[in-house]
Amino acid sequence: MGQILTVTVNPSLDITTSTARLEPQRKLRCGPPVMDAGGGGANVSRAILELGGESRAFIGLGGNTGRQFAQLLRQAGVEYVEFPLPGETRSSMTVMEEETGLHYRFVLPGPEQSRNTGEEILAELDRAIDEKVRYVVASGSLLPGLHSDFYARLGDIVRWRGAKLILDTHGEALKQALPGLPYLIRLNEIEARELAHETERDASVADLARSLVGRKVSEVVVIGLGERGSLVTTAEDQFSIAPPKVTVRSMVGAGDSYVAALTLALSRGWSLEAANRYGVAAAASAVTREATELCSHEGTEELFKLTGKPVHAGQEQPAA
Repeated sequence: MGQILTVTVNPSLDITTSTARLEPQRKLRCGPPVMDAGGGGANVSRAILELGGESRAFIGLGGNTGRQFAQLLRQAGVEYVEFPLPGETRSSMTVMEEETGLHYRFVLPGPEQSRNTGEEILAELDRAIDEKVRYVVASGSLLPGLHSDFYARLGDIVRWRGAKLILDTHGEALKQALPGLPYLIRLNEIEARELAHETERDASVADLARSLVGRKVSEVVVIGLGERGSLVTTAEDQFSIAPPKVTVRSMVGAGDSYVAALTLALSRGWSLEAANRYGVAAAASAVTREATELCSHEGTEELFKLTGKPVHAGQEQPAA
């Protein structure tokens, strides 16, 4: 199995709790907190481990929160490479309102960095991507102060090392990453319209994806369609995958679970179709669980059997 390296430059110590009802101007008594080592790449590595695979996680960490984060990674059994950062690793909090079942997420910014920090991180990543690494997963936001072309420059390093970059980010970091020619990008419909410079609703999602592939922003474009599953587009093919029907408890962790299962499957030599079906199944498993909980191995395997076969462009969607 080819080795996977995940990259998280702006991780987050995720704290999850609950309270009876959210009200302003009152002291709200909360339940016992649950803490997880979060952030895109860290979540991907945790999910890969849950699915029976292996990866290394490259994590930028700083301060007391960073030490607590590292301890949680060790306890989870995730192999990681720590890059020491000035400042304090950020925290985020998810509060479930027991009365309604709704989740409220509060996300803090990461510590401000100098431009030199980005150069140092890229130099360290150049050393970390050895000949065994086949896939690099860059997921999540950038640290404040890092130049927005960070992922593009990482893409250049990944290609130079003979590996493939799988990218899952957003905003300016996503737009500026495309010159780095990632192998696969995962995004939602809104992000796809922004990248394609098509903000009107006239163009179909399928056309948007073809446009992006035609512009060679990536070899593979995966657009998440929520409860409708995913649309996967390459220069030669386009197909959609419908998810199995499940009871949704929380959408937190679904995207990272998708990327984890997809990358693990590709590293095992699965086809792009099968790998994305596995990703859809992992995302479906994640949404059945509580906030900050990722997919489960057992749930993913069971839901993989129920996940729809790929429907290629020109084919009719099978009846439910």
